Amino acid sequence: MYLFNLVRRLFRPSNIGTLIFFLLNAGVLYLIFSASGQESLTLVCVLYLVSILLAFSSFGEWVLSIVVGARRMRRVDMRNRVVPILERVYAKAKAATPSLSDVIILKVMNDPNPNAFAIGRRTVCVTEGLLGLPDEMIEGVLAHEIGHLALQHTAIQLLIGGGNIIITAFILVLRIISAICTGIATVSLVGRRADAGGCLLSLFSAVCTGFIWLWTRFCMLFLMWSTRANEYEADRYAYQIGYGYQLCQVLDSIGTGTPQSSFLRALYSSHPETNDRIGALQELGVPYHRY
Repeated sequence: MYLFNLVRRLFRPSNIGTLIFFLLNAGVLYLIFSASGQESLTLVCVLYLVSILLAFSSFGEWVLSIVVGARRMRRVDMRNRVVPILERVYAKAKAATPSLSDVIILKVMNDPNPNAFAIGRRTVCVTEGLLGLPDEMIEGVLAHEIGHLALQHTAIQLLIGGGNIIITAFILVLRIISAICTGIATVSLVGRRADAGGCLLSLFSAVCTGFIWLWTRFCMLFLMWSTRANEYEADRYAYQIGYGYQLCQVLDSIGTGTPQSSFLRALYSSHPETNDRIGALQELGVPYHRY
């Protein structure tokens, strides 16, 4: 049932960008490794499945929390501050979404700025700075993050990320080759003679660097599109379980993104502009106003 819901949600309109991102990278991998023979293509598929299994395991989620700098909440006063709030929000979320994980793992990051995010299938990470906010604001933040888990946004990221590990490794190899070619070309050009080989190596390095930059920017355009759409969905989920007003309060207090100074910056932003999010919540019926 979990996998069925995951695949079904993958094809929701908000995840179209993520799906395009995945297909683009999968297409590149197919073109590269199919030319090397069926064995190479089969090996890539096996590596992808293994990476997915690891990502969805408890061990993979633990490793991911280490990578982002989150750790188990050891301080009793921290737990006493936030766990009761989490339990209140979780009870409403579980009633609305029975498929939600039976356990939510709470971790903390050493950051004075109030923030939180969800990772994996059942982990919510909060900063120390978040604990200083009023209860209702923390409720709004946790409702939004649990919304990401309930809507399986983070699980879809794991599904896509497994395949992206391979393309990332390929790009890393390409960068290393490009750097080696640049070094060889530099030695050749500043040495006793500037031969044609050095010029060709410089050209190859420039082409590789340009390809990596263009491909990364092109793919991220689609991924960020879905990420922003998922933020709106998680906001709507918080509203549906009764925390729309509290979320507006915290958005207005700390924000989640500054107005973008250019159209391109807005396109590559992972979060919508704060006033747009509050406006969307108001349109849903949240009776919030600051002015």
